[in-house]
Amino acid sequence: MDTAHPEASTRASDLLQGAPVGDETRRKENTRSRLVRAAVQVFAETGLDGATIDDLVSAAGFTRGAFYSNFESKDEVFGAAFALATDQVIQIMRERVSAVRAEHGILETIAPGEPSSEDAGIMLSLFEVMRPFGRQWCLLHTEAVTHSLRSQEARDGLVAQRRLLRATVAEVLSETAPDVELRGGVGYEDLAQLLIGVFVDLITREQLEGEDVSTLASTTILGTLHAFLVPVGETGAGSCVPQRAADGGEYSAADPVVGPRPLPR
Repeated sequence: MDTAHPEASTRASDLLQGAPVGDETRRKENTRSRLVRAAVQVFAETGLDGATIDDLVSAAGFTRGAFYSNFESKDEVFGAAFALATDQVIQIMRERVSAVRAEHGILETIAPGEPSSEDAGIMLSLFEVMRPFGRQWCLLHTEAVTHSLRSQEARDGLVAQRRLLRATVAEVLSETAPDVELRGGVGYEDLAQLLIGVFVDLITREQLEGEDVSTLASTTILGTLHAFLVPVGETGAGSCVPQRAADGGEYSAADPVVGPRPLPR
């Protein structure tokens, strides 16, 4: 029988504010939901190795019996916590993109050209809505990657979550700017993975170096989109795919108009 812990923390995880909880009329489901939600904050603060089962049940307001009636291991609850955090990131992103589309319509100016202040503002707004949750999600993601590199079982779960996030971002990109296409054989999921990497790096830079990355975020995200997207029918105007020089040397991706340039030896 689940017993509430007398020193339960009532602090909610920022990332999970507004996320649905388990059905109150179904005790076991609600207990599991509360454990997973509490685990998001605990794992973000202390890491997988640093967190104990007592930490997890205390944060959720239960005793150890509640944990073992819902999970077999700490790894299992971590997988569920990361999946919940990723689902919430996806929901937040979709809600913001829907709001942007309602205000600005389809983003027809996302293709190459001189970025307008409106373009930069839209990109910054998309970054800003994720920014408050960035540290927490990046900590969980880093923990998941580190753990998954050592555990095949954990790796399968992380791969599934990464594919889900990548596919969602790719879908958002294709829906938001339907009058453009990708150059050089790059797919929407490839571009999505690149943008996710940019986001993670920006958040990491801000957290580690104490630097306000707002301006850098808008220009980097917009610049990345401009580098890979072109109006429909204009994919012949350059390529961002690394090419091989006549002497066997490699070329780097360059400005879409200028074309590739050789890497320094």
